Amino acid sequence: MTSNVTRHNTYALKVRGNAMRDCNLFDGDVIIIRRYQHDTQTETAVAEINQQKIALKQLSISRSGVQLWPEDALQPALFLHNRDIQVLGMVMGVEPHVSKSAITEH
Repeated sequence: MTSNVTRHNTYALKVRGNAMRDCNLFDGDVIIIRRYQHDTQTETAVAEINQQKIALKQLSISRSGVQLWPEDALQPALFLHNRDIQVLGMVMGVEPHVSKSAITEH
């Protein structure tokens, strides 16, 4: 991890599923999250939906609500009212998962 990633307002989460595979985030990857600071119109975010489900999606915030969409053409986008979602943080880095079968001895 580089020093600019290991700040006190950051944490790591392990990705489950492949909803973001089209932007190269895969099951087992570890993502580095910066606690919520909405900087731009569209970002990759971790959000809590209806105080139950944690989702990793692209996010766009407007006055009428929040649009979340996966980076997987096979999965639908979501539109939520602001009261139904809490943005936990933005993705600022990734440590790709390396399977044991991908490691070879020399």
